[in-house]
Order: sequence, then C-alpha cells, then structure tokens
Amino acid sequence: MNESHLTAVGRNVGVAAVAALGAVWLFPRHAGWFWDYFDAFTVVVCFTVIGYYVERLVLLLPDVGTAAGRLVRVTAWFAGGLWSYVVARFLWIRWGRDLADLPALIWGGVFLVALEVILHTGLKLAGRPSAFDRG
Repeated sequence: MNESHLTAVGRNVGVAAVAALGAVWLFPRHAGWFWDYFDAFTVVVCFTVIGYYVERLVLLLPDVGTAAGRLVRVTAWFAGGLWSYVVARFLWIRWGRDLADLPALIWGGVFLVALEVILHTGLKLAGRPSAFDRG
C-alpha cells in the first residue's frame, strides 16, 4: 500500500461518515439529530482511523500471513478495538454524554474485529490483497 497519509485518513473518515448514519440510531437521543450524528461519527471515526493504523502496524510483523500470524492479527485487531473504544469513550464524555449509554468496553474489541472482517471481505471480493490471502 503506497498511499499518502491524507488519502488513508480521508477514506477512513468517509467510511465513518457513512457508518455513523446507521450508528446514530443505536444511541439514545441527546441534543437533536445533527449532534446525535456528530456523537456517533466521533465514536465510529475512532474505530476506522485507529483501526487502520493498527492494521498497518500489524502488517510490519513478519509472517503475519501464516496461521499463527493470523491469530496475532486478530488479537491485534481486538486490542486495537479496545484502545479505539477508550478514545471514543473519552470523547463521548467530553461531548457531555453519559457512559451508561455505551456498551461495555469489551465490545470495542469485538466491533473492530467485525469491522476488519467486513472490510477484508470487501477487499477479497474486489480482488485486492486481504487478510484472507495466504502468506
């Protein structure tokens, strides 16, 4: 992947903007639709941007395409999801929202793993290199 930093961040922010349209319906209403969307976007962008950099770091590891490497990759996705969710929860509080509105922290890891599987499935279907390719 030889894309610029701005291209990668722009793409991931775009993915977050679309995903936040669906996520806004999962959270309780707070201060009008725009601000509810903004809060949902903030949570989702944490996962798309931080998740991208977690994946980039994992790809630097040797033998990441082997069986053990794939387990390391999924574990890194899970850990990255936890950190993404920590950042998202921090921002959620900064925007005046209640943490009780969000699911438990462990779901951040589950969400990033699910997001990565969906994105890599899309890459595979598009004929591009993905986590499902043999190393």
